[in-house]
Amino acid sequence: MISDRFLKIIAWTYIAALIGVTLAHFNWQATFGNPFDIFRAAALCIAGMLARLAYPQSPSFTCLLMIGSVLALSVSHLLANGNYGSTLDIIVGMTSGLWGIMIGSMLSKLIIATSKRPASY
Repeated sequence: MISDRFLKIIAWTYIAALIGVTLAHFNWQATFGNPFDIFRAAALCIAGMLARLAYPQSPSFTCLLMIGSVLALSVSHLLANGNYGSTLDIIVGMTSGLWGIMIGSMLSKLIIATSKRPASY
């Protein structure tokens, strides 16, 4: 089983990598910097899932973490491109993060249920 500390490191590293890729001045920005790109919505969904798996006991902290992540991505998009996008970009980001939190919640319940199941011999 993966430890809680390792999951927290993965979640925070992933969120930092999303912000770093948004700030990057390489060709990555053409792929990942577009607010309407499906990859960005999927990336925020994965970030929400990882955050929920890392903090299964505190769903309110997970929601605040995703709100902060979406806002940090908006600020980094502003710094990288000179525009912050539209309100729809933030709504898409928040919705993607929420879907990730819901998927992570289902996975954490599945993992807990599987770990509590007695081994049959």
